[in-house]
Amino acid sequence: MDASKDSGHHLWFTRRDGQVSGPHPGRLISRYLLLGRLDIADQISADGEHWGAIADHPHLIPHELLDSHTPEGSLRLLQARLREDERIRPRRDPQSGDGDPSMVDERSLPDRRRPESVEILNYRHQRAELLEREPRGGLPGGLLPWILGGGFLLALVLAGLVLSAMDHPPPSAMPDCMAPPAPGVNWSYCRMVGLDLRGADLTGAILSNADLLAARLEQARLTGADLGYADLRQTRFVEADLTQARLTGAILVEARLSRARLVEADLSYADLRGADLTGTDLTGALLGRAIWVDGRVCASGSLGECLEATP
Repeated sequence: MDASKDSGHHLWFTRRDGQVSGPHPGRLISRYLLLGRLDIADQISADGEHWGAIADHPHLIPHELLDSHTPEGSLRLLQARLREDERIRPRRDPQSGDGDPSMVDERSLPDRRRPESVEILNYRHQRAELLEREPRGGLPGGLLPWILGGGFLLALVLAGLVLSAMDHPPPSAMPDCMAPPAPGVNWSYCRMVGLDLRGADLTGAILSNADLLAARLEQARLTGADLGYADLRQTRFVEADLTQARLTGAILVEARLSRARLVEADLSYADLRGADLTGTDLTGALLGRAIWVDGRVCASGSLGECLEATP
């Protein structure tokens, strides 16, 4: 088939690490490239017999991958990956006939990966159930007051985002929202609402801009983890280790941080209103321009405690 005439519905088999799956529509191949589930060095075949690298079929390679080595291109890639992750997640009724046939739940595809452990399968099942229970449409209860009064806070967060972006370029590795919890896991921009991660080892994990609303992270190890601008409202960090973690601009409204270790953590521009900091170790923590538990904005240079900002 002429690649230039491939509308995206042409079917391809894929082969990665010796594992063959498919056939998949070309559009799904492109989405998997964006999400990091396939690499351009992986092989594809139209008939299951004659194989070649995905790189030999440029019409399948999303343009966002072509300039991802630049800061601007890397940011566009992150945005595209987030968009495709949201589009591919919802399950669709195959009887309805609506929607793009290539937008399927990747968990329903056979032979997608090598056999996985019971722990990983349980993790995936738990996350799928949580996503199915999320309410659709409308605003969660109690969210409207935060939106109505958030103009000033938004300005603070945007200022922090600009400063942070200057020092922390977007990560080069692609997030894998279906990866199990592990040191260094990349869950940036992923939705982990209400997930039970008690005692998990997430040392050095990348969780920037992730949605961890009401997640359970008691006694979890998050040393050196990046949680910048993550949604951590009502998240439980009781006795968790967040030593040297980056929480710049994180939303920690009503989070439970009692007896947690935040030694030398970066909480600049974080929103801590209503958070429980009973027994929390904030030694050396950066709190400049953070919003304190009582609504005060900490002075620039606040270290280990929220200093009163001068008028």
